[in-house]
Amino acid sequence: MAKKKYSLGIVGGGIVGLACAYQFQKKFPNLNLIVFEKEKELAFHQTGRNSGVIHSGLYYKNGSLKASNCVNGRELLVKFAKENNIKHDICGKLVIATTKEEVQRLHDLKINGEKNGLKGLKILDKSKFQKIEPYLEGLNALWVPQTGIIDYKSVTKKFAEKIIDINPNSKIQIN
Repeated sequence: MAKKKYSLGIVGGGIVGLACAYQFQKKFPNLNLIVFEKEKELAFHQTGRNSGVIHSGLYYKNGSLKASNCVNGRELLVKFAKENNIKHDICGKLVIATTKEEVQRLHDLKINGEKNGLKGLKILDKSKFQKIEPYLEGLNALWVPQTGIIDYKSVTKKFAEKIIDINPNSKIQIN
């Protein structure tokens, strides 16, 4: 039996490994690639155990690679989820200030988020943020509408399916 030849091997079947493999496979559809995962299933470690937050890019320094990667990555992730019927919820989040010093930091965060391209950020007083979350206590809150949640295991598994759909000669080697 002849051994299959692969042009690219990726170690790790979490979201980062599969996202990289998927991007390579899309760009080079004839590329025979292999993904090696030591566990019994994809997304077994960090990917499968995280909180599932879709980060907005609020906290990263404006102009930094982290900020642009977070904002662009969020947009690509949500687009991918919509195109592939992956459950997600762009539910937004509240960042709460419990002291006067933290209230000023909310204003700074809002400015930073806006510089990073976030839209619809709002500073809310207690009566307004308690309409969103009645049991939340504090002085003010920053509403961040771009934050959401997603099942990253489902995203990872969809990447694996799409890799094989693009090139059936590629392989996801589990365990």
